[in-house]
Amino acid sequence: MGLLKKFFMQTKKPEGFLGRLMVGGMNSGHAKLAGWGMSHLDAVSPLCIAELGCGGGRNARELLQKYPQAKLSALDYSDESVTKARKTNKRDIASGRCRVVQGNVDFFCHHRVDRPPVLW
Repeated sequence: MGLLKKFFMQTKKPEGFLGRLMVGGMNSGHAKLAGWGMSHLDAVSPLCIAELGCGGGRNARELLQKYPQAKLSALDYSDESVTKARKTNKRDIASGRCRVVQGNVDFFCHHRVDRPPVLW
């Protein structure tokens, strides 16, 4: 498998050096689109936010800034993504406003919607 193909395979579950490059690129590369999406959330005032598939944590950081009263739980499948998300949000993790965990979002597919599992 060529290097370029190996790099693009990192979009599924970033791992190792190429995975760290991918996660950093996703944080910056998706910023404009994510900002546009978040601009449509003005009418809400959440106290708890779940960020599923948090990647490198950039959107978690932005959500915490946008909603200073909220606590946020972030989850990602990739150890590299979790490591980056924890670095990106270390101040909010230290203050108790943010928690980043490694896990599989498929877990949520096996629970009743009226009784979701508690992340916080």
